[in-house]
Amino acid sequence: MKKNLLIFTLLFLFSSNLFAQTSNPQQYKYIFTVAKDGSGDYLFIQDAIDAMRVYPLAPITLYIKNGVYNEKIELPANNTDVTFIGENVDSTIIVFNDYSGKGKHTTFTSFTAKISGNRFVAANITFSNSAGQVGQALALYVDADKAVFKNCKFLGNQDTIFTSGENARQLFLNCYIEGTTDFIFGPSTAVFQNCTIRAKTNSFITAASTTYGKKYGYVFIGCKIIADPAVTKLFLGRPWRANAKTVFIKCDLPKAIAQEGWNNWSNAENEKTVFYAEYKNTGDGAAVAHRAKWTKQLSDKEAQRYTLANVFSLSLKNSEPGYNWFENTTPAAFNLNAFTQKIPQVIPLYKNGVPNSTGAPDKESSSSRDNINRIAKVSNPTLTIFKPVKPNGKAVIICPGGGYLYLTIDKEGKKVAEEMNRWGITAFVLKYRLPDDTTNIDKSLAPLQDAQQALRLVRTNAKEWGVNKNQIGIMGFSAGGHVASTAATHFKFVADAEEKDTTSVRPDFAILIYPVVSFDSTIAHKGSRNNLVGSKASEKTINFFSNELQVDKETPPSFLVHAGDDGAVPVENSLRYYQACIKNKVPAEIHLYPKGGHGFGMNNKATDDNWLERLKNWLNRL
Repeated sequence: MKKNLLIFTLLFLFSSNLFAQTSNPQQYKYIFTVAKDGSGDYLFIQDAIDAMRVYPLAPITLYIKNGVYNEKIELPANNTDVTFIGENVDSTIIVFNDYSGKGKHTTFTSFTAKISGNRFVAANITFSNSAGQVGQALALYVDADKAVFKNCKFLGNQDTIFTSGENARQLFLNCYIEGTTDFIFGPSTAVFQNCTIRAKTNSFITAASTTYGKKYGYVFIGCKIIADPAVTKLFLGRPWRANAKTVFIKCDLPKAIAQEGWNNWSNAENEKTVFYAEYKNTGDGAAVAHRAKWTKQLSDKEAQRYTLANVFSLSLKNSEPGYNWFENTTPAAFNLNAFTQKIPQVIPLYKNGVPNSTGAPDKESSSSRDNINRIAKVSNPTLTIFKPVKPNGKAVIICPGGGYLYLTIDKEGKKVAEEMNRWGITAFVLKYRLPDDTTNIDKSLAPLQDAQQALRLVRTNAKEWGVNKNQIGIMGFSAGGHVASTAATHFKFVADAEEKDTTSVRPDFAILIYPVVSFDSTIAHKGSRNNLVGSKASEKTINFFSNELQVDKETPPSFLVHAGDDGAVPVENSLRYYQACIKNKVPAEIHLYPKGGHGFGMNNKATDDNWLERLKNWLNRL
């Protein structure tokens, strides 16, 4: 009796747990949003993927707002039934720059996006690998079954799309695909319908590796093949493995198509196993008189078999769920209403007037050059708050650089804040005043006043903003590094003599990226120094703003990065600050990149290792 009771109890508990896992689907989230402007649930696509329930009880939709998402993403196999819908195919861009041979990367780890979750759908998105012509570099690795890509673009060079999964089936509708060599390759069964395919060099469009025994490999239906002007000999395909199958049906072929059409990859044995065929193609490259003898022209009867249902060889009956996964060709609608207006909050730095101000009219202006936004003549400082999805309590105030002449507010401000958010850090971009005798009574003190006020403001509102008041740091790039290092060394100096608030303005840590530190004429960045204190500043002023001379035992822990930058900001600035920290037993870490360049921001291919990862680890140890 006791044994039966125990069995009953275990069965009850097991069934109760199973019921809890599979019932009440409404308790889970099925709509996700990503936006670079902060109006979505997440700033990064991978963060949204990581938050999704695996094997969901209902399909999941991710809406992706226009923006360039510079990230490497992966949708694992247990993330099934997921749809990505971009706002606009030309403006919703996922891009990365890995390639085979970069570090430990191989062809198959060089992807920008890897999609493994079955029944995946993507619409209105550009997938790009920006590595250039450096060898194999995937824009897309897809091994999901029943995957559909509608109105998407795939940009790359060699090996743009890898259609993986020996038993996987994939459909590309109304897509644009470009590349150089074998830029559509792999073992899956894939149909490309009404796609535009651009060849950029003399090479091969496809390199199928269809597995033995499968009826269908690659099928191109109604596609338009285009070739760059320099392309004169383009092959429809060559077999990556024996048994490759590729068919072009009613496609428009350019003059650049080689007369023989196909290539055996320098192995005559491949001719015995491959199935390469065409049917009623048009265009200057469609003539079949000189096609390779081991290839085929389909008869009308044979061509009729190339329906989507036959190619995808479904075993389901047409009344069963999932039968028509490939039939929904309607463009997916982007839902702007799914987004909230969670744009970063911008607040004035001062509530009761800007101190040290002449009261002159605001002349702030913005410009863009080389895709970098610059703000000049700042006289009304602000603080922009970027809140992470999962805050860890740390906060950082970010000071963009620009030689005290302008602020590179996006590259060294907003983009940095987004990266900090990804690490769980609440970020504040400081738009500090730029020194100007017409708007500042004492132009040399204005940036420091603003940095101190920012620290005061964040510390005062720490609880409201989800910040630990004892984990507030300051970060600066170039001249912004001078603002940050001045704040880190002059916190006992009251920059605004009329300020009565005694809240501590000492940062808890400092992050100095190719910083202007010293005003010593032998290593100073002349533009920054002259813009802040003038060309005829006194020795006392020069020493006051030479922050390596102001380091003492109370200076906060510091992380420094500097590059050999052809004289923009000499590396001696960081070295002297670091040496002063060591002398005063201040915890400090420095990373130098002799091959780097000034202004490399948050990412730079010239650096020898990942300083961002080093910074992340350093912050975690604080």
